[in-house]
Amino acid sequence: MSSNFLVREREFLVTGGVVIAALLLVGLTNPSTNLNPVVQSAIVSLAAFLVLPLLYCKMILKRPWTELGFQRGSLFAGIGGSLIAISAGLVFLFGLMHFTPLFEGARLPVSVEKNFFVFLLYEVVLNGWIALLLEVFFRGFVMLLWLRRLGFLSVFVQAALFAGLVYETNSFSTQMIPLLLFSPLAGLIAYQSRSILASWAASWFFLFLVDALLLIVP
Repeated sequence: MSSNFLVREREFLVTGGVVIAALLLVGLTNPSTNLNPVVQSAIVSLAAFLVLPLLYCKMILKRPWTELGFQRGSLFAGIGGSLIAISAGLVFLFGLMHFTPLFEGARLPVSVEKNFFVFLLYEVVLNGWIALLLEVFFRGFVMLLWLRRLGFLSVFVQAALFAGLVYETNSFSTQMIPLLLFSPLAGLIAYQSRSILASWAASWFFLFLVDALLLIVP
């Protein structure tokens, strides 16, 4: 019975092991004295959250990247879900900003606030890159590929895994709140549309709106 179970569930178990290995790689990597911590974090995140899922899906499972959500999917669900998710996210964010101390003193880097070109570069490069890594790994690799059998529940499992990673790495900060807040909402977009392109665009735009609010709200 146990051998039949292992054969039947082999892909699920192996993929789960790869997911855990990727999370451990990000969570347990110690800063190197020979490399800038930011650069090291970017390299580790790139390897664990982008390269590993793409190679595993293509070379090990021998499946197309559409199974990770790299497809147009349902435009109606993608656009409609994004509008609803972004609106809901902004409502929650507004509440956090005005009724909790979480955002007290929260500001963007001075260079970003003072220079519009730097602000655009910050939004396009940094926020776009962060959103891409999180969508590929948590919404694509974890939710759409590994946990697809869980159906709707997978949305909340992937969000819990992301929150657990933030907790275990002691990386909670004001900048992390929008990512944590939008994690289940992005999951809903990807789940309904079957596309991480839709959830990526929504996450990216949400982060842009959050930063814009930080600029204009005293």
